[in-house]
Amino acid sequence: MSLKQETTGAVLNKIILLRNNKKFDEAIELAQKAFRNTKNNCFNNEIYNCFVLQNKTCDAIKILTKMLRYEPENLLLLKKLARSYFISCDYKNALKYYKKVSELEPANSDNQYATGLAYHYLNNRKKAYQYYRNALNINPKHIASINNIGLLYYEAKDFENAIKVFKTAINYSPDSPEAYHHLGIIQRIYANDNELSELYLKKAIRLDSKYADNYYQLALTYNTCGKRQEAIDALQNCLKLSPKNRSAKQLLKKIS
Repeated sequence: MSLKQETTGAVLNKIILLRNNKKFDEAIELAQKAFRNTKNNCFNNEIYNCFVLQNKTCDAIKILTKMLRYEPENLLLLKKLARSYFISCDYKNALKYYKKVSELEPANSDNQYATGLAYHYLNNRKKAYQYYRNALNINPKHIASINNIGLLYYEAKDFENAIKVFKTAINYSPDSPEAYHHLGIIQRIYANDNELSELYLKKAIRLDSKYADNYYQLALTYNTCGKRQEAIDALQNCLKLSPKNRSAKQLLKKIS
């Protein structure tokens, strides 16, 4: 039976089976043939899935761009393309598509946040703040937006407002490791309260034990208050997660 005679569902099932068995080249070839015969974007979507599973972001962007020619207002495709550009660190193009998503679906707090995040990475803090606020106007408990507003204050060295915002994040979401992480840093470098810094950073580690910088910041706190062995232990934990962390290596060498 030729591809033209098989149902779309039957061909899709074959492609998905090939993809699940990591036979990506065969899956892509079959999907390309099926798309030429049907012009059905579901086959291009399977090509996209194959590229994503292989971490081929540039190829994923190309196929998404092709898909949008057939469905220019497809929100899901626009979100995928924006995210793909963001992953590839092309923040200008990511912003272009996140803004379009925000315009098409303005009442979605995640869309407003994502647009703000793209501005943030482009160092346009004023616009980033505006879109994070847009997200909070839709959902006052949007934790990612609250944390990132706190981060904007932190980056501007406005530590008093940063503390207020991160504490607000914790009030809404007691299990927010990002808020505890930054509060721990601020207590050390701004408030000179190493005891509270240690408390916050240990909480951040309990909530997210895979984030290497939690251990590095805890090591800095320990080192500041003369807890040498505790600092060494924290640095070793940091380097297990991030073996190329130059700052952790340098500090470990210095205090060992």
